[in-house]
Amino acid sequence: MINRQLIRVKATQIFYAYAVNGLSAPDKAEEEFEKSLDRAYELYLYLLSFLLDIRKQAETMAENIEASNQRRRIVIESASAERFLAQNKWLQTLSINEALLDYREHHNDQNDAEYALTKKLTKLFLEDSDFQLYLKKQDRSPMADQEIIRRLYKKIVTTNEDFESILEDRSLYWNDDKPIIDTFVLKTIRRIQPNGDSTQPLLPAWNDDNDCKFAHDLFRAAIVHRQEANELIEMFSNKNWDVSRIPFMDVVIMQLAVAELIGIPDVEVNITINEYINIARWYSTPQSPSYINGMLDSFSKQLRKDGRMFKSINNKNT
Repeated sequence: MINRQLIRVKATQIFYAYAVNGLSAPDKAEEEFEKSLDRAYELYLYLLSFLLDIRKQAETMAENIEASNQRRRIVIESASAERFLAQNKWLQTLSINEALLDYREHHNDQNDAEYALTKKLTKLFLEDSDFQLYLKKQDRSPMADQEIIRRLYKKIVTTNEDFESILEDRSLYWNDDKPIIDTFVLKTIRRIQPNGDSTQPLLPAWNDDNDCKFAHDLFRAAIVHRQEANELIEMFSNKNWDVSRIPFMDVVIMQLAVAELIGIPDVEVNITINEYINIARWYSTPQSPSYINGMLDSFSKQLRKDGRMFKSINNKNT
C-alpha cells in the first residue's frame, strides 16, 4: 500500500520539519520518517474501521425503529433504510475480516467526536441520493451492495471536512495523508468481495521490498546530498530569483528532488521531476510548480554534465 508517491510526500513532510529544527539528530528524523509511514498504514485501517462503525450505527438505528414499531403494534412489511444499510453484504463481509478485527481489538477507543462523526456519516449515507436510488431499484445483489458503498465513501467520506480536527488529534500528518489513503480505501472496496470469507487480504503495508528500500535510500540521500542541492539552488536562483525570496517549502522540495536525482538511479528523470512538481502543487504556492519545474530541469542538466547523475533513460520505476 505504501507506494512511492506516499513515500515522497512523507519524506517532504519530515524533512521540512527536520530542516526547520536546525538539521539536528538525523537518526531521530529518519526514525520519525519511518514511524510516519507506519502511521499512514494505520490511517488506512482507521478509515476502513469507520465503515464498520457506520454499519453498527445503522444496525442500532434499525433496532430502535423496529422496537418502537413493535411497542406501537405497527406492522411494516418492508425493512427500513437503516436495516438495508446494516445488512449490506459488503459491509457485513468487512465486519468479519480478520485483519481489520485484529486492528480494532487493539484500537477500540472511539472518542466522543469520532462517535458523533459516525452518527453524522450514517445519516448522510442514508439520505444520499445514490442510496435512495439503490433502495428504489431493489437490487440486493452482492455487486450492487459493493458499488453503493464505493459511491458513498467517495461522495461523503473523502469530502467530509469534519475529519480534519479528528485526524489532527490522532496524528499531525493524517490530514495531509488522507487524500492518498482514501484512494487505497476505495481500491480495497473494489478488491474485497462481498459474501467472501474472513481471510480476504487487505492491502499490505508495503507493496514490495523495493519500495521499502526506496524510502530508506531517499531519506538518507536527502541528508547526504543536501549541500549539493543548496549549491544548485544558489547557482540557478542567482540567474532567475533571489534565493532569500524562495519559499522554504520550495527549497525542501528541491532538496528532496536533487537527492532522488543523484541518489536513486533507477527512477527516470522526468518521473522524479513530475512527482515533486505535484508535491509543490499540494504544499506550496501557486507559482511554485512552474518555478520548481524550471529549476529541476536545470539541475538535471547540470548534474548530468558534471557526471553526478546516472539515470537510466528507459527505466519506468515511479
